Amino acid sequence: MIKPSNSNKKEILLKGIEVFFIRVLGYGCGFLFTWLLANKYGAKTQGVFAIAFMFLSVGAMISKLGIETAIVKWIARHALTIERQAIYLKSLKLIVISSLITALFLFFLAPLISSIYNKPDIELSIKIAAISIPFLSILDVSASYFKGIQKTGIFGLYAQFFKFFAPFVFIVLFYTLSKSGFEIPIISYSIGLFLVSIIAVIHVSRALKLPSKIGQCSFKLGFKSMILDAYPMMISSAIVMIMGWSDVFVLGFYAEEHEIGVYNVAVKLSTIVSFTYNAVATIATPKIALYYKNEDTKLLRETIGFSSRLIFFCGLPIFTFIFIFPEFILSFFGLEFVEGKTVLRILLIAQLTNVITGPVGAIFQMTEKQKILQNYILIALVFNVVFSLILVRFFYLEGVAIASAIGMMLWNVLGAYFIWKNMKIKTWVNFNNY
Repeated sequence: MIKPSNSNKKEILLKGIEVFFIRVLGYGCGFLFTWLLANKYGAKTQGVFAIAFMFLSVGAMISKLGIETAIVKWIARHALTIERQAIYLKSLKLIVISSLITALFLFFLAPLISSIYNKPDIELSIKIAAISIPFLSILDVSASYFKGIQKTGIFGLYAQFFKFFAPFVFIVLFYTLSKSGFEIPIISYSIGLFLVSIIAVIHVSRALKLPSKIGQCSFKLGFKSMILDAYPMMISSAIVMIMGWSDVFVLGFYAEEHEIGVYNVAVKLSTIVSFTYNAVATIATPKIALYYKNEDTKLLRETIGFSSRLIFFCGLPIFTFIFIFPEFILSFFGLEFVEGKTVLRILLIAQLTNVITGPVGAIFQMTEKQKILQNYILIALVFNVVFSLILVRFFYLEGVAIASAIGMMLWNVLGAYFIWKNMKIKTWVNFNNY
């Protein structure tokens, strides 16, 4: 008979493997999307797409208001269907309104953004990205519902597979039809997101037996209270995303589109190291929220410790292989992308730090310490931007990569130290056990 703690570890391991392989499939589609874009449309088109996708990602993050993270906590803490109905419907209404406002704002700002960057080719792509903001926002919130009820396989399918598979299908279709233009990649992404977001909403609605009359339930948060509860998570997530895209933002002023394309491919490849991190964190997040609420310190520590070990020992081999053979891997995208090998190695080191320190962000967000996380990430963002603006003048792409790495490493290390100092929990792998 499996003890409760061992059962918990087994669930994290098995579901983590499930989400990992779903993520591998999704990333494979994203990899093929990037490969087709790089090889058939060129580095310049890759650069235009990177800039448009940056505005899509940041716009969606702002319009989600942190709801996509908070809904995991709310759903995990409310077991009744009637409560979950209220949570999802209220969340969806907020997201639709905020995403439409954000989309309109970005759409009409597109000409000004294009002018500031002095890159006229990006205007149409940014407008299309603006139109896509509601689709991405709705998809992420709907997928997070399944994460909250611990159906992580379904969450993974929407958040980490279909989100990449659908755009890949459409860019292949456009390429087959010999369609060209800088806007083709973002159009493919937009259509794919639209279809998947519709399917996700229908799926959640059927799971919750919507529409139905919402009666009395214990979830009493109104729209204002929901925003106040969720916004610290939005700020933290937004700062992380802004920090992640700050390099592309800065390079937009200093580099040509094809150079941004080279840099963007290196960024995508470096994130492979965090595959296991994302898979394990997906499983662990609702558990951390539940154990913290129930004040079950033993299971909380065991969950975090076991998750950290999985993340580290699975991420280290991936880091080692890519770090040793960057030219070989980059050459698959075309010879012009091999020049990004140093950038790739720098970003890999940052991702390794992310793997070593464990699920820091998830712990802060699920234990009511979002504002502390927000402060650490804000400090890291300031360092990131300042160093980017300084180092880009001396080391160009590599300088921006160094600044990005400093920012990521800083908030992870500070966060891990805070959790150990104040919660007596080590988020990093403990080698004394081996």
